[in-house]
Amino acid sequence: MTILPTPSSRATPGRAESPTEVHLRELPKAAAALGALAATTAIARDGVPAWEAAAFDRINSLPNAAEPLLWLPMQLGSLFGPFVVAGAAWARWRRWQPAVGAVVVGVVAWQAAKLVKDDIERGRPGDLAPAIVRRWGTPKDGLGFVSGHSAVAFSLAGVVSPYLGRRWRPVAYALAVSVSLARIHVAAHYPLDTVGGASLGLLLAYGYNATVGAPTHAARLAPPPGT
Repeated sequence: MTILPTPSSRATPGRAESPTEVHLRELPKAAAALGALAATTAIARDGVPAWEAAAFDRINSLPNAAEPLLWLPMQLGSLFGPFVVAGAAWARWRRWQPAVGAVVVGVVAWQAAKLVKDDIERGRPGDLAPAIVRRWGTPKDGLGFVSGHSAVAFSLAGVVSPYLGRRWRPVAYALAVSVSLARIHVAAHYPLDTVGGASLGLLLAYGYNATVGAPTHAARLAPPPGT
């Protein structure tokens, strides 16, 4: 007797895995990001540990030649970054999930970072460190934990990474890391500020992907019919 496959079991070319599989896959990553955010927050509440201050000094004292190399990618962590990435995502994939996600998650990450800053109230290196190397772009006021730029950059990387091929996913996260390094280099943040911001951004990105769904394999993606 021949048993025909049911419609739900047939593989459809050009489509991603089932939404349930995609959603569940994002949950452990969101839990890990939440744990990292909780851990960095606990440390930041007690001030700046010696090892973090030493790490800041090493990065902040890097040559000035690094500044022009880091300035452009640092702008991805600004409030303009989500709109730039959203436009690029729509132009490349013609799918609403990464385009809308870039704007929504990126802007929410920026605002959520402000709420965390108001709660923790840890100052910037210029307020707490005995000496810093000031550069163009070094903030003169504001709070440190968490880094809003890092939150935005990593939220964008997390939203678009499922749509990228394996070669390009590391590039997206490398750009996010460069944003964090740039913020330390200009003495805007301590290292844990950026790690906490990255955790916050990834938590929001993974939560978004778990809600709306995301492809498991970028190679399966095909533009919607008629595009």
